[in-house]
Amino acid sequence: MEARAPYHAEAPKGPRNLAAELGAWLRRQGFTATEHQHPGTVTLLAYWLGPQQERFELTYAWQSGPVPSATCWLTVRYPGQPQAETLFTAQHVRRLREARLLLTNCVRYANARLLARPIPTASTP
Repeated sequence: MEARAPYHAEAPKGPRNLAAELGAWLRRQGFTATEHQHPGTVTLLAYWLGPQQERFELTYAWQSGPVPSATCWLTVRYPGQPQAETLFTAQHVRRLREARLLLTNCVRYANARLLARPIPTASTP
């Protein structure tokens, strides 16, 4: 029997710096995103204002070293609310797809995106 190549490529052995790719994807989603690079670390800070002026803030942090790490956090702050609510915290990611799924699978963010969509108008003949 002939050996086959794996269908899916293996994930990187350790977390890699996804800040540039994640930042570009978030900007396409309407976020304002900035990257901050320091020796051995990169932080991506991004926010999006929802239809009710709620502010969703996503933070991505990557750290190099013998035990590299890449984590994401998401908070939301509603108008008049003194503190932001944590929607998820310190979630480890290894691939861009994992970071995107964390955001898009968040129910409150998904609901805000649905409310922000323009309502289609029915055309009359």
